[in-house]
Amino acid sequence: MGGFVFDLDEISLQGGDAFTSKVPRLTLTPRGVALLAACGYLPKISEEDILDKNKSDNVSKLLSVLQALWILAQIISRVHGKLPVTLLEVNTLAHIICAIIIYALWWNKPKLINEPTKLRGDWVPPIAAYMFMSSQISRWRRVRPGILKKDWIVPEFSILAFEPPLSRKEQLDAVRPCPVDAKPKSMTEITMTSTRPSGLPRMASSTDTGFLTKRPSVAFSISGVPLETMVSTVNSRLESSGDLQKTRWALAAEAMTRYPIMASRVICRETSHNGEKLRWFEPAIEELVDDTIGNWATGNLLRAMSGFVMGMIVWSASMAYGGVHATAWHGHFPSRPEALLWRASSICIAGSGLTWILINMLARISPWFKAYWKQVETLRAHWTSLVGLGSLATICGLAYLLARIFLVIESFISLRKLPASAFETLEWTELFPHL
Repeated sequence: MGGFVFDLDEISLQGGDAFTSKVPRLTLTPRGVALLAACGYLPKISEEDILDKNKSDNVSKLLSVLQALWILAQIISRVHGKLPVTLLEVNTLAHIICAIIIYALWWNKPKLINEPTKLRGDWVPPIAAYMFMSSQISRWRRVRPGILKKDWIVPEFSILAFEPPLSRKEQLDAVRPCPVDAKPKSMTEITMTSTRPSGLPRMASSTDTGFLTKRPSVAFSISGVPLETMVSTVNSRLESSGDLQKTRWALAAEAMTRYPIMASRVICRETSHNGEKLRWFEPAIEELVDDTIGNWATGNLLRAMSGFVMGMIVWSASMAYGGVHATAWHGHFPSRPEALLWRASSICIAGSGLTWILINMLARISPWFKAYWKQVETLRAHWTSLVGLGSLATICGLAYLLARIFLVIESFISLRKLPASAFETLEWTELFPHL
């Protein structure tokens, strides 16, 4: 597991302020680690400590890479010598290429670190409460389901506004207002459009403290959420709020007061209602902590980390996987139908990767398409779009799954009928010892 965590049980045992009973431990996401570093509290961990936890060594990695390169060299030599390459070797080649790239990227990555690094100090409760309320793990309210998990749950910050202390009032009042029904493009835009004076320290020493309060009711009605439903839900939650919630709000407000980087992570909203000008500051919502962080970047981490560029990189691997199998287009197959199915499967996998690369590219360069795709993900697009795209995605998804399964199965069953030249061995391979 590894990573950095806030151990909430340990904080309570040491007399600290407990602010939630939902989870015993909060694990920081990459964005949470970046925010922690901006606050000046990222622990200094020596290389010796990291290597001490690492359960892999360069010798085992080198042997694995040499084995992969040996098979790759044999396949290249067989092609050069005009000897047939079996479908099993082609399938192995696709995985070898992926393995070599992964080893190159993860050569210095520690492996199988079981215990994370616990963050300790008097500064932990306020920052932990802020990160908790900014993330979906706070589970304030379940909303209309979307396609992705990030659309299923609303964090606690989604119904709150930050009232800055008097010492920060003038600074935040200078922030350019954002219409109540609009959202910044990214967290980068939030930070850059906010005013953070360069002379301020990382931690303010003022005793003047801001506080969190319920957002104006008009904000819910304008943002498209039914006013009666949202206000009723918020009021009932506030009336039944216990000591943990009050403590959590106070700690989060303390963090936003003490750390200018957190105070700058607000969206200034402004609107007019019944002739009265309303202005408030919404805390930024972002996945900063979770209960656990898996090996695969779930919880919207891929898109949150590098936008749609990361999506293009991931899907390019699928396109390459299909392309490698397409190199056996004119290879030896036991029957004509198997040859056609192999070619169709290769095209399906490579085409799926290319399609999603283009979708991510359009969403990256076109604001209109990005907004439209967001409506599709949250199931708020027109029903014809949802039905059409849903049917297409279902058919293509099943076809992709069946194509991957067929390529693996065909790689083995094709061994039943091979040409005699497939059993010929290259002479130079006998000159070198290998595993």
